[in-house]
Amino acid sequence: MSVTLTAYDHKLESVHGIGIKGSQGVKVAEEPDAVDHALLAELQEDGRMTHAELGRRVGLSAPAVAERLRRLERLGVITGYAVRLNPAKLGFHVVAFIRLAAFGTEPAEGSIDRLTEIPEVLESHHVVGDDCWIFKVAVPDVGRLEEILGSMTALGRTTTSIVLSSPVTGNKLPISGEPAG
Repeated sequence: MSVTLTAYDHKLESVHGIGIKGSQGVKVAEEPDAVDHALLAELQEDGRMTHAELGRRVGLSAPAVAERLRRLERLGVITGYAVRLNPAKLGFHVVAFIRLAAFGTEPAEGSIDRLTEIPEVLESHHVVGDDCWIFKVAVPDVGRLEEILGSMTALGRTTTSIVLSSPVTGNKLPISGEPAG
């Protein structure tokens, strides 16, 4: 009998004497399976859920959940865990999107890196279209926004949109129990 085992069920070999297919021993599943998708869907709902509670919801033990989550982190499926903050409650009363259309084909080497090091830059996206980059910033006031814009205008034309409200934030990916294929 020959089976391909995943990292989270490698104990089957020693308990049941099952032969391992392949020359390198245990094969690690590289693509998220239906159980992984169920775990990810649960984590999107509550990222603070314990491994025991996650396991109860998807039918695994807490150690099996921990191992699967480590594998998903290693694969880059899970890129981190974070708390969502209200910028206004912390003194960042202006949220804006700044679009940058570079002079020429691309901004000078290293200039985008310098912009992303500005603490108020929350996100940066390299895009196609009329603009090359889109930045999301949170600043205390319009004066600080003007300073940031000043550092960008040497690189290209900027267009700024100040956020009035955000009716939809933090939507979850539509993960079903089945992997996309």
